[in-house]
Amino acid sequence: MSESASAYEYDEVIAELTRYVEERFLPEGEVGLQPGTPLLEWGILTSLTTAELISFILERYRVSIPPEKIVGANFKNLDAISRLVVSLQGDPAGTL
Repeated sequence: MSESASAYEYDEVIAELTRYVEERFLPEGEVGLQPGTPLLEWGILTSLTTAELISFILERYRVSIPPEKIVGANFKNLDAISRLVVSLQGDPAGTL
C-alpha cells in the first residue's frame, strides 16, 4: 500500500469518526473536536460510548478490534483511534 493511499484512508477515517463522535457523544450543537482532543480524559469516551464506537467501526469499516488493542493508548483521541482502524484494515486478523 502506498503512503498516499494510507494518508487518504487516514483522512477519510478521521473525518468520519470525528463526525460520528460529535453527533453521538457531544451535547447537541457542540462540534470542533480536534485529532488530539483527549476523549478519555474529558469523559467523552466512557466504557459504554467506547463499546458503541467499536460497534460503529466494525459495521462501517468491517474491522474487528482485538481485545488486546482496546486500551487507553489506542482510544485516547481521534488520531489514535483512526490510526488503529487504518492499521487493522491491512491485518487479516482484524478484517471481516
